[in-house]
Amino acid sequence: MKALKYLSVAFVSLGIIVAFVPKQAITPMKISSEQIVTEIKQKAYFISSDDLASIIINKDPLYKLVDVRDVAEFQSYSLPGATNIDLKDIISPDMEEFMNQDKYTIIMYSNSNLEAVEAWILCRQKGYENIYVLQGGLNNWYETIVNPKHPATTLPDEDQAKYDFRKAAGKALGVDVNDSTSVSAATTSKPSAGAKPSTGPKKKKKGASGGCG
Repeated sequence: MKALKYLSVAFVSLGIIVAFVPKQAITPMKISSEQIVTEIKQKAYFISSDDLASIIINKDPLYKLVDVRDVAEFQSYSLPGATNIDLKDIISPDMEEFMNQDKYTIIMYSNSNLEAVEAWILCRQKGYENIYVLQGGLNNWYETIVNPKHPATTLPDEDQAKYDFRKAAGKALGVDVNDSTSVSAATTSKPSAGAKPSTGPKKKKKGASGGCG
């Protein structure tokens, strides 16, 4: 059933993209639709909230966060250090140098999976690599990192350890997990709406392969 769910998301997303993005922006495709669907079924492009929390806390310079929601949503709430690139601009010529590179790993997110997966599909069609999606988006981030549920005492020690990590991660990110009303003020970043992302030094480009990073 999960495989069918992801396949349906893939085909719906592809349909939305065809109607939503100018034809010249997605042709010629460097990665076939069949290969993209295969990658979607494998779900190897997802990164968990726990892994992302570690990346943000450690300030890993080899990762960049991209928020694909609109400007209003981004300015209302975003993850620390994220760059806002609207879905419709994700493969625009202005963003190609930032998105199509092999120096950084880019993690995209939206409120749920849908818009970020659509952005990932667009990037894969163009042959972009090192592109991942925050699994469950901000909705799952809130449930796991901002407001984690304490596990039942009957559950294994691993569940308690995971809860302890999430609680500590929330505090390290400036979120009081006992006061969910503090989340927006604690973690929202508000860059100017017209700011463009910096690309950093470029490395020699690699040819596109079948993976996503």
